[in-house]
Amino acid sequence: MAKRLRDLKEVCAPEKPPKKKTKASKASDDVERGFLVTGPTCQEALRGLKDLRLHLEVEAEERKDTQSDHRNSEGVSVCHSLDVELAELHSQRRFLTVGMVCKQVAFLRAQHVDDIPSRLLSRFLVPGRDRFVSRFADRVLPVDMSSQPRSERFSRLAQDVLASHAGRPWRLLYEPFRGGWNTISKEDAFEVCRNILGADRQSVADPEITVVCTVQPRFVGLAVVTFDVDYLRVEDEIG
Repeated sequence: MAKRLRDLKEVCAPEKPPKKKTKASKASDDVERGFLVTGPTCQEALRGLKDLRLHLEVEAEERKDTQSDHRNSEGVSVCHSLDVELAELHSQRRFLTVGMVCKQVAFLRAQHVDDIPSRLLSRFLVPGRDRFVSRFADRVLPVDMSSQPRSERFSRLAQDVLASHAGRPWRLLYEPFRGGWNTISKEDAFEVCRNILGADRQSVADPEITVVCTVQPRFVGLAVVTFDVDYLRVEDEIG
């Protein structure tokens, strides 16, 4: 009798609701995209990040104004333009300050899928009218995609980022920041590059692309740049 009552309770008992993901587990599933800003001290890295965010916001505003003028020149109605601007105001900010990810390294997150960090850097780190300068930042490194710093996830990340560049002459820029060097090694990064891009296409003297691999406790990031990596170093004034 007691056994039957126990079985009846198990059948009639309501199902337990699924456990909610904690903030930590949710963050680990997100793909981080954006910019790593280094500085001589943590404070200067944060100030350099602020300079970068302000510069990007100005550039984004100028581009929006140019697009708006182009739409008006094509005869788009004023009501439609207002609707577009209102939609943009209600959307999330394009760039979000995350803060320090490790000692002397701060992170600025790109919120919009259309903003590819490596492409933006090619606009404002190379010499030109829109060049970014800062008295605080040492370097800015792009993170086009990222994953948790684990070997199997890094392999999938590398395939997603590098597959479209297979066959092009390449070189690797590996940057292990504090706390990240013991997760994904330089040899790990070289191995995925050789497997996907081709070992025979590695070129130190004359590469078409540079694979930027950044490693720190929060994530391992990858990006592909087509300009000289010396430009990743930030000037303190326009020369």
